[in-house]
Amino acid sequence: RLVLLILFWGGWIGMLGAAAAIVAQAPRCQPLPNKGWWELGALYRAPPEAFGGNLKGEEGSLEGLGGFRGSLGDGGSPQM
Repeated sequence: RLVLLILFWGGWIGMLGAAAAIVAQAPRCQPLPNKGWWELGALYRAPPEAFGGNLKGEEGSLEGLGGFRGSLGDGGSPQM
């Protein structure tokens, strides 16, 4: 039984050492590339010209955006 116990713990320590050696010799990760402004947040910045250009009087009013929902596509979100 003593031989089996020594073989068990010797194998266990050997595998632990092999795993540590693999991790130590692995290549380092490359730095992440710089992200554009569109990848930094969940909001989309659309210029008013993309929606016809004439948004005078629509500031602060969501009612004017109801006409644009057909051009925005379905997107899986509920309709207004």
